[in-house]
Amino acid sequence: MIVIGITGGIGSGKSTVLGILEKEYDAYIMMADDIGSLAFEKGTETYYRMIDTFGDSIINNEGEIDKNVLGNILMADKEKLSLQNDIVHPFVIERMKKKLDEYRHTDRLVVIETAILYEAGVDILCDEVWTVITDKRIRIDRLIKNRGYSMQKAEAFIKRQMSDEDYIEKADRIIYNNDDVETLRLNIANRFDEYNMEVL
Repeated sequence: MIVIGITGGIGSGKSTVLGILEKEYDAYIMMADDIGSLAFEKGTETYYRMIDTFGDSIINNEGEIDKNVLGNILMADKEKLSLQNDIVHPFVIERMKKKLDEYRHTDRLVVIETAILYEAGVDILCDEVWTVITDKRIRIDRLIKNRGYSMQKAEAFIKRQMSDEDYIEKADRIIYNNDDVETLRLNIANRFDEYNMEVL
């Protein structure tokens, strides 16, 4: 089993990289956001910890956590964001470890994706980490076009994340994504030469 962590800033094209790895290398994909969303499920231990931490105001009429309300709280207060991370990150790590155990004695390629790979401690689960790097102007254009962000919102999200320099310094490999998908595909293929992994 090979475990690769995929990270990079918002709008860098991580999803495109994941699509190539899944389709052409039969990778099993673990999305940290998808796993993290399970921590919000009504009745779970993490659900009650969030209510204890942030109060009943984050609960909607159905008794579920309103992620928009909680998100506004976290955006405005870094200390509260840290408290939220202390609840969700260990939950995500534990779920990932259990899933990795299922593939431990196979030759499967497993890919873990998260923009906060280092902050959440997910890098310790990976054999190596790939960072997807894309010029800021391209990222902003993608966020405006594909997600409907304003210029101000796009820049605010980018500013909140690690800098490209920090991502590059920490990563084992860099995947540059400033060109077309075919160039990206070739860039990824070059990274697999040492593994002798063939495209499906």
